[in-house]
Amino acid sequence: MDFRQELIQIVDKSGAHSAWGVKHCFRVYYLAKELSSHLTLDDEVLYTAAMLHDTGKYPIYALKNVDHALRSKGISANLLQQMMFSPTKLPIVLDAVEKHMYYSEPGRSDEAVYLRESDILDNFGNIGLMRLFSVVGQDELIQTPENAIDRARLFADALPNKVSTKAGKRLAIKRREETLRFLAGLKRQTSEFAWL
Repeated sequence: MDFRQELIQIVDKSGAHSAWGVKHCFRVYYLAKELSSHLTLDDEVLYTAAMLHDTGKYPIYALKNVDHALRSKGISANLLQQMMFSPTKLPIVLDAVEKHMYYSEPGRSDEAVYLRESDILDNFGNIGLMRLFSVVGQDELIQTPENAIDRARLFADALPNKVSTKAGKRLAIKRREETLRFLAGLKRQTSEFAWL
């Protein structure tokens, strides 16, 4: 089995909710490639970091009260060393994994910057809304549809400011508008959210 397929199996066997599973990882990877098309990134580093960036929140790896980005970094280090991953590329992957969250400063490499941008962008707009509503009742912060709406508003307001590249900023504007259009329509159709 090739290395990329092994990474997919790790995510598939982790018990990951579909909001954070393989398809999320692929979206993050391909969006990072699209946003960075004017650069030459190390594809192995980017792919590996994209596949492993959320492992710390997957049921078989998660630890209560441990930040999932830090947990993902530790899990990634162990898995990649066992897989004999390049020791020169390992620190770049681990930095990207650790710094992928919107509340972190971007990592040092271009791969880390674009992984973070893509992960942020996957949290709002149409895809972000789908992800939020798919975890209602399954995420401690999103127990009700109202929680999902509050989170969508928060993401629409805060996340565009976390994106730093030109391409990312352009897409952030579009995804923010998608989110706000959806919320406005939902508000109209539910008597200001009373009939959710």
